[in-house]
Amino acid sequence: MIRINRSLLATAVLSVLSTGVNAKIYPDQIVHDQLGDDVCRSGYRPLDRFEAEEQKSALLARMGTWQITGLKGNWVIMGPGYNGLIKQDTTNGKTFCYPNNDQSEIPNYSAKSVPEGSELDVQYELVNNRNDFVRPLSYLAHNLGYAWVGGNNSQYVGEDMTIKRSGDSWVIQGNNGGSCSGYRCGEKTKITVDNFAYTVNDDNFWHGDVVESDRELVKTVYATARNNSNIAQQVVVDLKVDESTNWSKTNSYGFSQSVQTENTFKWPLVGETKLTIKFEANQSFSKSNGGSTTSEQVTLQARPMVPANSELPIRVELYRSSISYPYRFNADISYDVEFNGFLRWGGNAWHTHPDNRPYRAHTFTMGRGSDKSADIRYQWDHRYIPGETKWWDWGWAIKEAGLSSMQYATGGSLRPFHSYVSGDFYADSQFAGTIEIGQATPIINNLRSKRSTDSVNETTERIGDIEVTTNFNADELSDLGFEGAEMNISVVE
Repeated sequence: MIRINRSLLATAVLSVLSTGVNAKIYPDQIVHDQLGDDVCRSGYRPLDRFEAEEQKSALLARMGTWQITGLKGNWVIMGPGYNGLIKQDTTNGKTFCYPNNDQSEIPNYSAKSVPEGSELDVQYELVNNRNDFVRPLSYLAHNLGYAWVGGNNSQYVGEDMTIKRSGDSWVIQGNNGGSCSGYRCGEKTKITVDNFAYTVNDDNFWHGDVVESDRELVKTVYATARNNSNIAQQVVVDLKVDESTNWSKTNSYGFSQSVQTENTFKWPLVGETKLTIKFEANQSFSKSNGGSTTSEQVTLQARPMVPANSELPIRVELYRSSISYPYRFNADISYDVEFNGFLRWGGNAWHTHPDNRPYRAHTFTMGRGSDKSADIRYQWDHRYIPGETKWWDWGWAIKEAGLSSMQYATGGSLRPFHSYVSGDFYADSQFAGTIEIGQATPIINNLRSKRSTDSVNETTERIGDIEVTTNFNADELSDLGFEGAEMNISVVE
């Protein structure tokens, strides 16, 4: 018989439940307190042995050779001289602590707009925004360890920067005019911005004053269902018809030629005119200027109950109307940013922390998806995983520059920017109303309703005990612009 030590099992379960194995521990948030055994500053808690084991390399890098520091309970971690041994020990007045609620995320700064114009105008306005664009990127490069991210006429990062057009790129670099002092001070770090892309954002839509015609009734399709039995019967009425829109739009600037639709979207509805305009994904916004008819098949259905020995009128009204107004969509801007310069000897955030001042070129992508190597948020959010820091040691940068400085640099560099695409929109639309069910009335002497006897363009069909008379004519509707019309009436068994 297998015997189970229930005491040991309970201890093991409690041990697992009490550990932080599922917690994300960012090494840059760990602090070293000397307030007594298992005592941390307000808002912090002792690091447990499992968390310390996971972040052992980061902890040893900040410990003295023979240093011994307490962990949660009676556990300690011992310095490099002890090979980072983690064991139970006597009380220790020093403790590694971690915040109860770490606030280490990259902030999401509100989007900034760039005035509408040509594509070159939009790029110029963006890269020359020294406060919201140049300064955060400069601080990001500086905090990562790039040397000389500033000009000769200023002692501050991101100031006295020259901004020049180079081919399809923009180069931001400290001014080298005049004299400078310092090791290789003439080798200013370059910040190159290129690979611009623009996508229309249909969530941000604006329109001006609307000019809209009244709905014009084009045709009323009707039917009368007569129940000649002594039992109420349910019928299903289906009407399929193509709703169409003849539309066009203008674009105020040539910038729209560079704007793409990232996802399929429908033109927003404004006023009472029903539109059927759809933009496919990865399509040029300026090339989608209409000038032709777009259509979409709709199916209208009703399931009325026809009382015994009664007739029930059914109708659908088909309309035509027109609309025009000025429009504007946001156009989200994305781009690549390359830092290229030598890394400072006194400390840099490259994962190997080289001390021979090597040149390092690295590209980040802003505003769109990218590989992990170019994704700031991915690297930042996964810095708690040992071995995942394959490019920049963000924890080191946070400890050296300070969390607030790094949050400003990363959040500001990732701030979304958008410009606009605008113009005038025009549309003529043909569309169907809803299926309307009238009041049932008794069948008198098996005579047809007054409206039925007045029409010569009717057809009558018997479906079981139900007789249906209608003026539906697919060819007539096609001539009126309503293609693909079908009408079906069936009886529910």
